[in-house]
Amino acid sequence: MKKSLKIIGIVILINIILVALASIWAKGLKEDQKLTKEKMKLIIDAYPKFDESVSQFSDKRNILYENKEELYYETLSENYEYWSNFFTEYTEGIKNLEEAAKPLKGNCTVSFGDVNTNSKCTAFKANYEAAHNYYISDVKSLNKLIENYNKWCEKNDENEKILNKISYHIYKDYIDYDNDGEYFGKVEVSDNEK
Repeated sequence: MKKSLKIIGIVILINIILVALASIWAKGLKEDQKLTKEKMKLIIDAYPKFDESVSQFSDKRNILYENKEELYYETLSENYEYWSNFFTEYTEGIKNLEEAAKPLKGNCTVSFGDVNTNSKCTAFKANYEAAHNYYISDVKSLNKLIENYNKWCEKNDENEKILNKISYHIYKDYIDYDNDGEYFGKVEVSDNEK
């Protein structure tokens, strides 16, 4: 009889432990689900602002490429203030994009069970990478033109002023934000375009 009471006591103790572990696990699962839903809502709510900043950045970049054909050594010095101001505004666009990306950067690090949330994260990663890489390409392109212009002035003893290069913001090198092995938006400028 004592032996059977011990066995019943052990079985009851094991059941109590299993019930306690199951309730702790269920509570943790509910908490995890709650946090996941909060992250998903944050992504869905933050994405439109990011998308708008990408659109504004893209509009600025279109203006750059509409006027890029007007960049010549002979006129660069005359138009340098315009281009300097333009790139200041262009840099503000990338700063705004970076600010709008903050909530997405911290939360688009995992896959979610929701297709809408995952598509927003995928679009975010591609657009974020592309925007920064386009910006870097554009700054490199203008800086290469300024560098060649300064060499041209020195070589031809021109009385033009030496121009300063445009400084980078946030990233100085191309980024592979989504770690897919490609640098989306990276544009290497050929020598005949410089």
